[in-house]
Amino acid sequence: MEDQINIWIAEAHNAQVSEMPIAEPKTQRARSLCSAKCREQVQVLDVPGVSMELCGGTHVNNTAEIGLLKIFQKPG
Repeated sequence: MEDQINIWIAEAHNAQVSEMPIAEPKTQRARSLCSAKCREQVQVLDVPGVSMELCGGTHVNNTAEIGLLKIFQKPG
């Protein structure tokens, strides 16, 4: 999983951010990162071909800005 995510990051996908009624992204299989109490209008972050999330904010315009993802397993 870590390798695949780092490939997507390195591919430098542009992030597309929009706002729309909550019902619309759900029909497009967007994943929700918020509680069930999302507003009627929600922000949608779409990285075409990679991921679509709703109710999440973004701090990057392009996946290459992320750099590298490392998954650590908690000991014990």
